[in-house]
Order: sequence, then C-alpha cells, then structure tokens
Amino acid sequence: MKTEAQLQRYLRDEARRIGGTFDKLESRSRRGFPDCLILYKRVCWFVELKAPTGKGALSKLQHVVIADLRKHGANVLIIDSKQGVDDFINAVAGS
Repeated sequence: MKTEAQLQRYLRDEARRIGGTFDKLESRSRRGFPDCLILYKRVCWFVELKAPTGKGALSKLQHVVIADLRKHGANVLIIDSKQGVDDFINAVAGS
C-alpha cells in the first residue's frame, strides 16, 4: 500500500468484513479531528490514518485533539500501515 487513500479503503473493507462499521469523518467545527470512525461490538474507535510511506506525521493540532479525545475516554488510534490495520482488526475481532 502506497497511499493514505489505499490504507483507508483497506481499513473500511476490513472493518466491514468483521461486521463493524466504517465512517469517514470531516468535522466542520474542529480541525485536527481523526479521519475515521469504526464501531464494532458496541465500542467506538477514532482512527487517524497516515500515509504508509512513513512521511506522514501528526500535526501539533492533531496531537492536541487526540489528547483531548483520550482525556474524555475515547479510543483513538494512529495507523500508518497495512500491518497496523491488521493488528487493530485482529485485536478487536478477538475480543
């Protein structure tokens, strides 16, 4: 996988394969918000995807938003590889 878009499609397909949902997020009121929302077995995860090339990095604003979401008890992941998607899916599908 070479692009963030490819990684996003893979996450979407894998989440749906195990019976979860996938939504692409675009917050109108809050910049730096995670890219995706996954729901599976009554648990919600916000996922920030970064390009698998290794060149993607969280912005300062994304660090702040992610810390705030976690402070409020949200599950937030940063995924930047196919292996990261696989690890996430295997962890939640096994629970």
